[in-house]
Amino acid sequence: MRKFFLTLAAIAVVSCLAVSAAAQSKATFTKLKLPISAFFQNYALSADGNVMAVNLAGEMFRWVKGNGFTDLGPTDGSIGISADGSAITSGILGSDGLIDAGIWKASTGWVNLGHTAKGCNLDGSWGDGWALNGDGSVVVGLAWYCPGAQGFRWDAFNGMVGLSHPTGHSSRATAISADSSTIVGFYEHPSFGNRRPVRWRGRKADLFAGKNANGEAIVVSTDGSQIAGQADDATGFHAFYFTDATGVISLGTVSGNDSDQSSAAGISDRGTVVGWSGDRFGGGIEAFFWNANSPKSKMRSMKKVLIALGAKIPANVTLTNALALSADGKTMAGTWQDTKGNFGGWMARIQ
Repeated sequence: MRKFFLTLAAIAVVSCLAVSAAAQSKATFTKLKLPISAFFQNYALSADGNVMAVNLAGEMFRWVKGNGFTDLGPTDGSIGISADGSAITSGILGSDGLIDAGIWKASTGWVNLGHTAKGCNLDGSWGDGWALNGDGSVVVGLAWYCPGAQGFRWDAFNGMVGLSHPTGHSSRATAISADSSTIVGFYEHPSFGNRRPVRWRGRKADLFAGKNANGEAIVVSTDGSQIAGQADDATGFHAFYFTDATGVISLGTVSGNDSDQSSAAGISDRGTVVGWSGDRFGGGIEAFFWNANSPKSKMRSMKKVLIALGAKIPANVTLTNALALSADGKTMAGTWQDTKGNFGGWMARIQ
C-alpha cells in the first residue's frame, strides 16, 4: 500500500513552490540508516507509515518506527506489505531449491504458499508474491504456467488460484486494494504480447485503459476506486491516474519533455501519485508527486515539493525515486544519490 496526502493549504504552497505562512503542513526529510549498503532497494509502507518492508539486494527487512530494522532473510526482488503492517510478501526459496511466493508474519515467520495446480518452474522460480490486502489475509502476485505467467490470488481457504491471462501470453497481479475488491496489474495482448493495464474484480479481467493500450497498472487505492501506473499516451510512456469518472489521465513528466518517461509507484486515497520521472537511459531520473485535487494538476519534483514544505534536503542530493507511499498520505520513502556517487534510502513525512 502506497499513499500520500496534502492539505489544500499545502497544495497552494507547492503550486507556487514557496513556503507560505498560511500552510498547515510541514515536511521532514531523513536519510535512512540502512542495515546494509545495496544499490537495489525496494520499499513498501503500511497504511499509517509506521511499518515498512525493505528489500535490499534480495535481503528482506522489516522496519518499525522507533524500533528500526529486523532482518527477515533472503527473498527475490518483489515486495508487498499489508495495510496493518502485520504481513510481508515476496518470493522465497522453497525446499525444492526453487522460488515460491511466500508470506511473513511475526507469529509464523516465512510460510511457503506453494504454486498453482497447473504451474511450472521457469529459470528456478514457480512465481512470487507482489502485494497483500489490508490484514494480510490475501496475497496476489505472479505464477508461472509455461510458456507464460499468470496473476494469482491466494488466501488460506482457497489456496493459490490463477487469475485469467491471454492464451499463450502472460498476466501479473501487481497490487490489491486493502478491501480486497480490486486487483491490478498487466494483461498481455494476445496477438502482439505487449503489456496492457488491467484490473480484476472477482476473476473478471477489465482492460480499463482500452484493449490496445500499452502499459501496466502498478498501484491501487484502499477501496479500489483509484489506479495508477505507466501507459503510452501517444507521446511516450508516462505515469497515469485513473478513476471510472476521470478515465485515464496522463501525468506527463517533471521536465515537461515528452521524450522523458515517468512511472507511478504509489497512490493515495486522496488522489496523490508518486514515482519517478526522467531519462532512464542516460539523463537520470528523479522522484515526483502529482495531485489530482490541485486545480491545475502538474507533475512536480518531489525534492522541490518537500523543500517548499520546510524539509531540509542537501543541495547535492537528488531524490532518484519515490517507491512507497502510506495510505494516510503522510509518509513516503525512496532512493537518493548525491554528486559524489553516494546513494541510499530516504523517508519523508508530511504533518
